[in-house]
Amino acid sequence: MRPDAHIVITDSGLGGLSICAALEKNLREAGLSRAVRLTYVNAWPFEDLGYNDLPGAADRADVFDRALLRMSAMHPDRILIACNTLSILYPRTEFSRNPPVPVQGIVDAGVDLFAERLRDDPAASIVLTGTKTTIESGVHRDQLVHRGIDPARIAATSCHGLAAAIEKDVDGPGVAEFIDVCATRAAATAPPGGVLFVGLCCTHYGYVAVRIVDALAWKTRRRVRALDPNLSLVGGLMADDGLLDRAPGLESGAGEARRSGSESGVTVELISKVELDETARRGIARLIEPVSAVTARALLSYSRVPDLF
Repeated sequence: MRPDAHIVITDSGLGGLSICAALEKNLREAGLSRAVRLTYVNAWPFEDLGYNDLPGAADRADVFDRALLRMSAMHPDRILIACNTLSILYPRTEFSRNPPVPVQGIVDAGVDLFAERLRDDPAASIVLTGTKTTIESGVHRDQLVHRGIDPARIAATSCHGLAAAIEKDVDGPGVAEFIDVCATRAAATAPPGGVLFVGLCCTHYGYVAVRIVDALAWKTRRRVRALDPNLSLVGGLMADDGLLDRAPGLESGAGEARRSGSESGVTVELISKVELDETARRGIARLIEPVSAVTARALLSYSRVPDLF
């Protein structure tokens, strides 16, 4: 049997778990000629501070650099940055200058999705939503303009605090308050047009996408559609036959799975530097369990490693 494929997925929190869950589901349903290990690394840096709370981009990049070195020591075949903030910080890290393993971020998947939908509907406009680091970088907007999208069709607004509120308690009152603030800002900056796309430039926002759309539609009195890059990123990875070496039939993959001691041949583990509150874990697990029970169980039984990086 060939050695396991090992993919490390990381985010500054639990937003990227939706990507991990979708990837596990796709792998489970595909025929595989090798087992796959998915290791989710919660790269939230400090108990009381996230990356967006650190003083500047250099400080944020230094912390993420340490996290990447630890992930590399796990000997993965690839590191998947399932986070817009960290994807934007990545080029500032020392690690990025000579990465020992391939590293793939989510920004390009988002830009590809946004550009495609805007080209398909020339009357539509888009408002990009994300964390402070993501929106202040202007990366998504700049790349859309570079691809020929009229800048007058693009707006952006920071929803600082929403990701942290989702992380704390996705069903709590804090999330509703942040969604209302974010929708108010987005409505005030949204370009005119027909359909208003809301680009979810934070992996956490997919958990509350319907609520964001409803709030923004109410405030703008327009048709609003969410564009979530998470599944686009998974689709791109699944198309990479070189990494996953997919067999043509499920039966072959199931045989490999039995020899590896796993029912599907895909395993998921979750490691976190910081302690994860039980309310937060149960709330997110409830949302991802219909997609991937394996990923939900990994969250509920995570391993805390205080000196992770």
